Amino acid sequence: MIYTTILVQLDIDAPATPRLIFARQVARKFEADLIALAAAEPSTLVSPSESSPAVAEVLRHRTLEIEDRISKLKEEFLAVAGDNE
Repeated sequence: MIYTTILVQLDIDAPATPRLIFARQVARKFEADLIALAAAEPSTLVSPSESSPAVAEVLRHRTLEIEDRISKLKEEFLAVAGDNE
């Protein structure tokens, strides 16, 4: 079987390095490219009917936290996977 691309899913709330190292090894074994995927959704524990500036601010803050974490995951991916050679 020929694999040209290996996709590794990264957990937004967990260390990515162990998973990335394993995925890199698999990609090298098959001479495949390595790509990663991470996703998250901001949420609150308030009723959907509540529409207030406070709820909007909480969602904005959580969105920024997620964006920051994804940025750090990208840096971690590049540090571990490098140029995939």
